[in-house]
Amino acid sequence: MKTKQMKVLYASRSNSKRYTGGNTYTCTPKISMEGKWLEELGFHIGDAIQVFYEDNCIRIAPAMVCEEQAQYEAEPDR
Repeated sequence: MKTKQMKVLYASRSNSKRYTGGNTYTCTPKISMEGKWLEELGFHIGDAIQVFYEDNCIRIAPAMVCEEQAQYEAEPDR
């Protein structure tokens, strides 16, 4: 198994106050990944993924597509 060093970044979200006006901002943790290495591992643009998580661990895998849905998507438009 290969590893990559990454950093947890932040995303800022606006919480607008409807009646009093003004905005407050909340910072939330953000993990972002990009690169050809994802494609080499089988993750392509537009693919659905499933994220499994527990304390101190995150695992990402391709989402399982049910057989019926895969057949429907493969049929040509009528």
